[in-house]
Amino acid sequence: MVREQQVGKGEVIRTLLEREGRVMLCVDATCKGVEVPRRFASDTELRLILNVKMPQPIEIGPRTVESELRFGGIPHYCIIPYEALWGAFNPDSGQGMLWPEAMPEMVRKGYLAAQGAIDGGRGSGVANPLGHIKPVSGLAGKGSGEGPRLAVIEGGAPAQSEPAAGDKKRAAARAHLRLVK
Repeated sequence: MVREQQVGKGEVIRTLLEREGRVMLCVDATCKGVEVPRRFASDTELRLILNVKMPQPIEIGPRTVESELRFGGIPHYCIIPYEALWGAFNPDSGQGMLWPEAMPEMVRKGYLAAQGAIDGGRGSGVANPLGHIKPVSGLAGKGSGEGPRLAVIEGGAPAQSEPAAGDKKRAAARAHLRLVK
């Protein structure tokens, strides 16, 4: 089953790059086998962007995604094992996928609390930490344990505090996620 998830994650990355042109990877850099600059090695919520217009190749293998990325203009060859990958999406379109079982504990708690707030107020009312993510459609392995399907819910979940007058319109228009079973 782990193998299916690994193949599913590579397929999501490949599909997003082909259709959307770029993908943001959400990575737990503390996982074994992750190769990133030392200053990011303790980051459980590291975000890395891959773009089809990058001059260097992006290797999407059966167990890892690898490429030379730039951090402050300094190149570093990065290796991201799929076990460390807990999200992949295009931040512009919201197309992507989350894998809650791979999320670091604190991220998962926030995600589940947001899901509860969206699904009838059973959560803590925390806003979704990842904004809006729509599931990638048309994947070959659809339904084969790739992770939950997410649906965008227009409007807002209960806010922790009352937004300022100018922010009310933006807060009401913000999309949220709901787990679709």
